[in-house]
Amino acid sequence: MRSRKKKQRSPLFALLLFAFFLGLGGTAAYRRYGPSSERMTEEALYGVRGERTAIMYEYELQKATAICRDQEAYLPIEWVQTILNKRFYWDAEEGLLLYALPDQVVRMTLESRGESGRALCVEERDKLWLSAELVETYTGIRVERFLDGDVKRIFISIPHGEDRVSGVRGNTVLRSRPSIKGSIVGEVSEEERLRSIPDHPNAVTDTKRWRRVMTKGGVTGYVRLRKLYAEETVPYRSTFEEPVYRSKRLEEPIVLGWHQVTTKEANQGIDSVTASAKGLTVISPTWFSLRGNEGEYQSLANRSYVEAAHRKGLKVWALIDNFDDSVTLGAMLKRSSVRERLIENLMRDAENFGLDGINVDFELLRRDAVKQYLQFIRELSVACRRRELYLSVDVPNPAPYNAHYDREELGVFCDYVINMGYDEHTGGDPMGSTSSIGFFRAGITDTLKEVPADKLIAGVPFYTRIWKKERNGKESSEIVTMRGAEKWMEQYRLHPEWNEESGQYVGSRVTDDGSVQWIWMEEERSMALKLEAIRAHALAGIACWKLGIEKNEIWELMSDEKSTE
Repeated sequence: MRSRKKKQRSPLFALLLFAFFLGLGGTAAYRRYGPSSERMTEEALYGVRGERTAIMYEYELQKATAICRDQEAYLPIEWVQTILNKRFYWDAEEGLLLYALPDQVVRMTLESRGESGRALCVEERDKLWLSAELVETYTGIRVERFLDGDVKRIFISIPHGEDRVSGVRGNTVLRSRPSIKGSIVGEVSEEERLRSIPDHPNAVTDTKRWRRVMTKGGVTGYVRLRKLYAEETVPYRSTFEEPVYRSKRLEEPIVLGWHQVTTKEANQGIDSVTASAKGLTVISPTWFSLRGNEGEYQSLANRSYVEAAHRKGLKVWALIDNFDDSVTLGAMLKRSSVRERLIENLMRDAENFGLDGINVDFELLRRDAVKQYLQFIRELSVACRRRELYLSVDVPNPAPYNAHYDREELGVFCDYVINMGYDEHTGGDPMGSTSSIGFFRAGITDTLKEVPADKLIAGVPFYTRIWKKERNGKESSEIVTMRGAEKWMEQYRLHPEWNEESGQYVGSRVTDDGSVQWIWMEEERSMALKLEAIRAHALAGIACWKLGIEKNEIWELMSDEKSTE
């Protein structure tokens, strides 16, 4: 019987098997803990290809994209207006691109060319695109173009005066995130100089190990800090000069009174409404009222009125309103030719009647009319500045529903912004004060967030409301003058009590039919509190609606205001 010998494995086989499994473990460990070799393409990084051009604003990729034409990037006007410069105005109907400077309105068309010979704007798919050259001309920005190749991009940032630049120790890679597991987005040679750039908002980066940088070729990513050396600061000098929109100022504190003029005969009332107004410095007659949507307006202006006001030492700022039902403000101001006609007519009347200024009182401004409204104000400001006319604009007391008025922009272009600190409670509202001191003070402080104090005039009411609450709960009100309110109190022998919260005397009575009437008074004490608030913030002055309905005693306060600087 043959014997069987057991086969023995050689030591070499065991060693090879051990090495194999060790290699498998090492590969797995390297994949888990070693640097990633995965590469991210520029197309994946910037999300564009061909003529589409990525926009990097403050080194952050934007959702909006530009287009490349003739080796120039063209930016969507909506993005430019929202992010960079709201003052570009496109009139699609008349094919005009406008930009208001302090002394002129620059007019451009699709045929306009810049210094480079390229088009300043192009139209595509019913949208307007502005050349980076044009935007750079009127905006304090830094523009860097990377328009060669298939993945184009443009970097736009606010100049900060200097760059931090570092050398590179040996060849290295840029990664998509501050980790060796981040994808490779670019390679850097040791001859390259890298610019340090801000990290992404809310990014959590180990700044002792990683830094976000940008290459000369316009690629951004993260590099190990140990690969950088010899950091230096390189100055960046912008040649852009911010235009100065100068404003006119009255040397004395402004005490403005609106004079409601509804007929030509009412102009004869200037003597009666100013007879007791010892502190008055400016009178604003309600002379101009828009009619229709072609830039026309009804005028009640009178040369003799202006001459009489000047003899009294008063400036005359004629008011223009949009109260007529025939006016759709956004539609009217949308067309450049209509705005131009309206402004030309106002300037003609200003010269013919010897006006000192224009007061714009466009109320109930819809959100979709804001751009047109602001452009009108910009263009009107240029015309007023050329003729040395004062330009003021009336705005409602700040509230969430009227924040779109853009008081900050109005404060740039207008000499004065008048905050109408009244109508806290008006027709259709629950009963309450017309202008409580809290409401009035909040109007000042909120407006000062956007308008400088030396441009802000606080509007006060010379009227109030008598409220009525019926037994079934229905509420209504009627406007009464300051004088009328006092007579009403006397008629019913009411003794109002001072209310600290509203800063007013408050009175009430029960009528014969069981209804209850309430009144929040406007008189010397409530007005003194408002004047106190105006002085506390060193505002430009006060505006009063309206002349002829106040108590004579009010002017003692106003006279004190005029003498207080």
